[in-house]
Amino acid sequence: MKNRRGIILLAMIQICLTGTALSQDVILKKDNTTVLSKVLEVTSTEIKYKKWSNQEGPTYSISRSEVVSINYQNGEVDRFTDNTTITPAPQQTVNQPQPQVQIPQTPSQTDPEKSKSHYTRSRVQFSLNGGVAIPMGDFGVTDKNKYCAPFSFFGDELETGCGAAKTGFNASLRLHIPIYKQDKDIVGIPLKFNVMYNGFSDAEKRAYRELWQQIGHMMNEQYGTNAYQFQVTKYSSYLNYSFMGGIDYTHYFSKSFGLFVEANLGLNLAQITKANISNLLGGSVVYVDYDNYIQYHSGDGMEVRYKTKANFAYEIGGGLFLFDHFSIGVFYTGYSPSQVSPTWREYINGSSYTFSNGSGETITEITAPKLKVSALSIQLGVHF
Repeated sequence: MKNRRGIILLAMIQICLTGTALSQDVILKKDNTTVLSKVLEVTSTEIKYKKWSNQEGPTYSISRSEVVSINYQNGEVDRFTDNTTITPAPQQTVNQPQPQVQIPQTPSQTDPEKSKSHYTRSRVQFSLNGGVAIPMGDFGVTDKNKYCAPFSFFGDELETGCGAAKTGFNASLRLHIPIYKQDKDIVGIPLKFNVMYNGFSDAEKRAYRELWQQIGHMMNEQYGTNAYQFQVTKYSSYLNYSFMGGIDYTHYFSKSFGLFVEANLGLNLAQITKANISNLLGGSVVYVDYDNYIQYHSGDGMEVRYKTKANFAYEIGGGLFLFDHFSIGVFYTGYSPSQVSPTWREYINGSSYTFSNGSGETITEITAPKLKVSALSIQLGVHF
C-alpha cells in the first residue's frame, strides 16, 4: 500500500514538473529534490549536465543510482531503475558541444606532500654528541726531546717529559640550520659548542714525578739542606672549549640511512688545570748567606697554575645517519699552537708566597714552549 502511494506521489511530481518547466531538463533525484539543467550525456553509470542558470559554466555529473527520472524540455521522460540502461534522447547527446571549464588547482590542492621533505635534516635540528678523543701528532707523543707541553721551562737543566695526553672524551652541542634542499640532498650551517678533555698519559705522569724528585734534589744541593722531597698530589689535565660554525652536506639513500660531511672553523679556549706538589719533609728551612741575608724557603709544597689561552680551532669530519635520529661520525679536531705560561707559588704553613731561586730572584711566571693540540674523535649523536 505504501509503495503505491510513493509511486503515485512521484508521478504527480513528474506531471507538475513537466507542465511548469517545459523549457529545461529536470533531473528528479531519489531524495525528491530536482535539478534544473541541460543534460549533455547519459552513460551506463552517470549523467553529465550543466546548470540551466549557467550553461557556460562547468560540467557536472551525478550517478545514475541517485536519479529517478529525467524530464526533457521536449516532453520526453527517461526513467531509471537498477536493471535498465537508458540512453538519452537524440537531441541530448553531444550534437552541440559545450566547452568544459576546468577549475585550476593550486599545488597545495594537488599534492601538499610534494613541497615537504620527509627527512629531519631538512628542518632546523638540535643534536647531542659524545665519544672518545684520541690524541694525535705532538699532542700524543712521548719524545722527551720535543718539549711539546708545559714541562720544559727548566731548559736543559732537567730532562723533562713532553706532557703527552692520553685518550679522553669529547662532547658537543650542535645546531643544524638547512639552507638548501634538493630531493635527497641537503646543505646546512652547523653551529657547535665542543668540550674536549684529556689527562696526562701514564708515561708522562711518571716523568712528572721524576721531574719533581729532581727539583727537590737540586734545591737541597743549592741550599745545602735536606728539606725537600716533593710528591705530586694532583696532576694537570687538558681542557679545550671551542665555538665553531661551518657548512655540512647530507645525502640520503633511504629514509633510514644517509651520509654526511662537515667542516667547521672557530675559536678555542685552551686551559691546563693546576698541579699540586707537596713536600714530604715539611717545615721551613732558614738559609743564611755570607752577607747574613736570611731567606725562608717553603717546606709545605708547590702549586703550578696556567693561564687560559685563546687560539684558532678547526674541525673536519663525516659519518652515517641511521633512522634519521641517530649518527656515528669521525672528526679530526685541531687547535693552533698556544704559548703556555705557568705560574709557581709556594706554601709555608698554608700561606702562599711567590717562588724564588737561590739568588733571591722571584719567579712569578715562566714561558714554556707552545702547546700543539689535535685529536681524532669518534662520536655518537642523538638528533631532535
